Amino acid sequence: MTARRYTTLAPIPVETLHAAMEGVTLAVEAKIKEEMPDQFGIIIDGWSHASEHFLAVFACYECAGTSHFPLLAMAPLINESDDDHGARTHLAFLSTMLERDYGKSLRNCLFVVADNCAVNRLLATLMGVLLVGCASHRLNLAVQDYLRDYEDGLIVLQTLMRKMKTLNYAAALRFKTPLRPIIRQDTRWGSTYAMVERYFRISEYLPVEDDDVAELLPSPRAIKRLRGLLVDLSRVQNVSKALQSDNITMLDARVWLDGLIDVEPSFHQYLEPRADIVHTPDFEIACTKVLAGDAAKLTRAQRLLLQPFEKQECESEEESEGESFVAQLQRKRKRAQRVQTYALLAAIPPTSNIVERFFSLARITYGHERHRIAPYTLEKILFLRVNKRLWDIHTVNGCL
Repeated sequence: MTARRYTTLAPIPVETLHAAMEGVTLAVEAKIKEEMPDQFGIIIDGWSHASEHFLAVFACYECAGTSHFPLLAMAPLINESDDDHGARTHLAFLSTMLERDYGKSLRNCLFVVADNCAVNRLLATLMGVLLVGCASHRLNLAVQDYLRDYEDGLIVLQTLMRKMKTLNYAAALRFKTPLRPIIRQDTRWGSTYAMVERYFRISEYLPVEDDDVAELLPSPRAIKRLRGLLVDLSRVQNVSKALQSDNITMLDARVWLDGLIDVEPSFHQYLEPRADIVHTPDFEIACTKVLAGDAAKLTRAQRLLLQPFEKQECESEEESEGESFVAQLQRKRKRAQRVQTYALLAAIPPTSNIVERFFSLARITYGHERHRIAPYTLEKILFLRVNKRLWDIHTVNGCL
């Protein structure tokens, strides 16, 4: 009603709006189909809301020297009674969607960027492609494993923070500082960092003379350990935020993860290049070598993995008539010194955070007041919003 009050446009029937959205969606799909080269990669992740599980698929490719990451699909996986959330259902969905909407085959897909879970590892194996494991996912696993040694102190701190969030103590604390107590969430280590950091910022304002609070205060030994934990988590938090930036490469992620291993060796179980969780370690190592300018150091196995990414040289290898012997030798020497170049490697993201950010948008769109939106309508709304660079008012006008 508020929107109608402040507009002079005539109301649009729901059927007309849906028809226009459908037309623009098809037009955008056609543009992606035309723009997307024969070689590309995909970035995938899943999102569960209520009883529905959605799979989001982004493409990754280069066009005119620019990296593009359009949304290809966001749809429920379960459509038939015999469907499940396994790798083979993912495979069938991807194969059907790429062929139907974009005229591409799974053979055109060179790599998948996704979490290092068992389903994605099996999916990459079934597709016969390379899996780039999400660096943020590996970092989360490493930190969760690392925090187990500090669990006793964190439980004490959690109990104290819960106490300080109760009505009377929170009201008294407000007169001393605008800072509020923070409690950690089991699923996000970032909340653990926030809780520890907040404790040291409000510790001087705590009512230590209160017997109930005094019983919950951490011991001096625990405080010393928590200070060390705060220093370590601040480094991890810095790297975690950097991994969420745009336009970072696999080389950037490798340098940052190696830096964390240097200061905390226990992280190597998940963060080292050849960790057990990595699906195709030679491919990730090969990418970092090429991006660092060390393509000459590639092993034979690594060169084999990068063959689909090789750029074809345009220079003719045929000898021209009348060419002198010295010119032939010079050309042969240049050929021997030529370093193979590779396409697409700089565009491959080291994380699937683009999908995580997309799911945050989906949660807002699919909020409590909009639960009646059908999954197909939700997909069209999000598809057009994410791919807004591919359509404008002229596209809409052409679809009416």
